[in-house]
Amino acid sequence: MKGLLLTCIYLVQGVLNIVFYGIPSIMFSVLLPQRVFREVAWLIPFLVLLYFALGAFSLYSMGFTPKPGRGRLIGVVYFSVGLIGSLAVFPEFTDETPLLRVLFVAWALLSLLGLFLLLRTENLEDVSPLLIVSALLILLFSGAVSFLTAQWIVEDYYAHIHMNESVPENATVIVAHPENVSPPNGTG
Repeated sequence: MKGLLLTCIYLVQGVLNIVFYGIPSIMFSVLLPQRVFREVAWLIPFLVLLYFALGAFSLYSMGFTPKPGRGRLIGVVYFSVGLIGSLAVFPEFTDETPLLRVLFVAWALLSLLGLFLLLRTENLEDVSPLLIVSALLILLFSGAVSFLTAQWIVEDYYAHIHMNESVPENATVIVAHPENVSPPNGTG
């Protein structure tokens, strides 16, 4: 039963990330030190890919190899990064982003439950291979989607979070291109 629940946690995290494809990108954006963020932001898509590869390799090792211990160890790394990253993101949120807060609470709870189950599960031999393969494919697809969208999400997230720091209160912010209008005397 624990193996089934653990497999379902991998599956749910994969589905959550397919639907809201920016969870790991935001986590790694927060985990990277701000003083070097601009120089290493290009690494984030690769960190996201590595993150999901760790999850997939853990799932594969625990389900299909004769030595699942390595899969458990890698799974601990996968779920620990998810938990630490989710907790690191909490202070970044404002009241304008309640859905993101809910998503990261869910991701943190899933990661915590995954760690708990992982430490109490030897292997996934009692789990249907079809379910393991399904979870594995969804996790890999989720990682690919996140990899392809990570740079855009990182830039958008960085701009929104840090815009308040860089725009003075009395500044005029242009939100659209100016339109041509007739002069006030009507000769245009």
